[in-house]
Amino acid sequence: MSDGRTMSYKRLDDPLRQRALIPFLEAAANLDGHLVAIAVDKRKKWLSTTKDLGTDLRKVLQLNASWNSLALESMFRKVQLTAILLSIWSRPYTNVTWITDEDEFVANGTRHDDALQATARFCSFYSAHPMGVLRLITTGQDPDKLNYEDLCAIPDLAAGMLSEISTGLAQLGSWENRMQKVIEGQLSLKAEVLADWFWDTHMPLRKTLITIDVEGSRFAVRKVSMQEEDISSEMPR
Repeated sequence: MSDGRTMSYKRLDDPLRQRALIPFLEAAANLDGHLVAIAVDKRKKWLSTTKDLGTDLRKVLQLNASWNSLALESMFRKVQLTAILLSIWSRPYTNVTWITDEDEFVANGTRHDDALQATARFCSFYSAHPMGVLRLITTGQDPDKLNYEDLCAIPDLAAGMLSEISTGLAQLGSWENRMQKVIEGQLSLKAEVLADWFWDTHMPLRKTLITIDVEGSRFAVRKVSMQEEDISSEMPR
């Protein structure tokens, strides 16, 4: 935005951001790319590591930063999922630039280096072909133009909406025919607008939701969909 404010799901109570949301989503819709949102059940604390593997993994991957078990799991989870997606979509010698918020896993230079090293190693595990140049940069490396912030705002908005929907389904959803879980009338307007945009297939930007759910001692994968109803006109412009 012209005053330097960036788009954020948590800050959409701001009237200026509300007015900018629809134009922002319209611009994002015309990107030639694929937005992948991965929702992991909060009860699944260990997905890419285990509590006791931290020391061994740090040695094998030659990591130098200080990581506790949960921080290491968080970093490896991001790295592993990224490596899996790259193994599917990349081609031999593809150059990759990963842009991330200034998150805990890149909180300092040493952690940043560790995350880059881990990403390269995981890519070598999952990809059968050689990769090109791999870069890991943060939004803080583009402080003036805010281009990186704008790019990262797209998955931030999607993640905020999906988090609200996931919480609603878990707490307020009801089963229909024991086949699908439905939540009606319980979402905020911003979540409904973003959900309407996310599941709109009539745009160049492709979008996919992958859920990793916990059901007792097992996992479950379910499709999350929206009824076809355009409510974007309800947001202020």
